[in-house]
Amino acid sequence: MRDCVVACAMKKESKILRERLGTRCTHLVTGLGMNRTRAALESYLGTRSPSILVFTGTAGQLDPGLKMGDVVFPERWCLQTGGCFESDPALVAFLRERGVRVSGAGVTVRIPVIKKQDRERLHRSRGASICDMESAAVLEVARSHGVPAVAPKVVSDTAETGILGFRREFEANVARLSQYLDGLLRIVAEFNPDAG
Repeated sequence: MRDCVVACAMKKESKILRERLGTRCTHLVTGLGMNRTRAALESYLGTRSPSILVFTGTAGQLDPGLKMGDVVFPERWCLQTGGCFESDPALVAFLRERGVRVSGAGVTVRIPVIKKQDRERLHRSRGASICDMESAAVLEVARSHGVPAVAPKVVSDTAETGILGFRREFEANVARLSQYLDGLLRIVAEFNPDAG
């Protein structure tokens, strides 16, 4: 497999993942929000062509059945305003054949969703289980550059825990995510996007 990239929006996410996952993949910080992330990825992918891009990090809970620390791997990420971007179909099929659960949707928002009623409304209206501020843009840019990309995330805040819970449990949540990613990257190492 050619090089893989593990990208996050925040430096503190990337720092923990780099410490726990080592250097088997390049680690990239894109910055918060769609605009920064889109610009960072356009710049990075303009000069490199990794075999896999895994965009990851923290996300807010929308589905009331999820709890803090759950890792969610949406098949697609949608913009709050409409339009969805799929995770790479060949990579998703490869992962599913090996028992990785990839399903449902996430929604990318412009500002954090804090209130319980706003979370529930987004869950109902968009069918999304989690939200973040970058993943739809990541899948869009990766597709335009022909780079297989996926975006699994860890639930870092819920309607009940809010921002205080996010801060208090941040390291523990990203540590849980790193365990998940360790297994995922071992599987992804066998993926050949040019096969078939």
